[in-house]
Amino acid sequence: MSNESPNPNMKELWQCQTLEGIKMSTEEIRKRATKFERKIMWRNVREYVATAIAVALFVSFFITGHDSLFRLACALMIAGLAYMAYQLHHRASARSMPANLGATNSLQFHRTELERQLDFVRHIWRWYLGPMVPGLMAFSVASILGGHNNPWRAALVNSLFALCLILVWRLNAYEARCLERRIDELAKVAAD
Repeated sequence: MSNESPNPNMKELWQCQTLEGIKMSTEEIRKRATKFERKIMWRNVREYVATAIAVALFVSFFITGHDSLFRLACALMIAGLAYMAYQLHHRASARSMPANLGATNSLQFHRTELERQLDFVRHIWRWYLGPMVPGLMAFSVASILGGHNNPWRAALVNSLFALCLILVWRLNAYEARCLERRIDELAKVAAD
């Protein structure tokens, strides 16, 4: 018995048929927007806490460090972290959906928020990773020139920095793909 359809055009017709749109109530849109708002808020809180801990460590290293290049690296890291926290707050803080929006406006508001966060995570090199690079390079130079005479230590430090940068970049690339899927889903809802 053959698995082929008796009518060869049936498969083509089936694949080309228009799909029934996804229906989403105003309440469902609000629920999703509120959940997304909480996710962004907690992401930002997590970043602020991590930044505060890192800044405190670099301040203590700056105060206790005797090597001027090492202290410069600490100062550059503090500046990079401050810039990152400012950008996170200024450009990617969670926004609450106004209570008086109808279904269409709620959908548009939620989609705009998803697109704003997508734009933010797509440009992670500008606001997060890029500002860390000068401090990381200064640490690298300080570890090489600092008289430690241990190339393995410098290689380990540089490898850890590179690994952290790549990990953060990949995590944000994954988040961008997830946001794109959500935006596409809302676009289908809006088309109905």
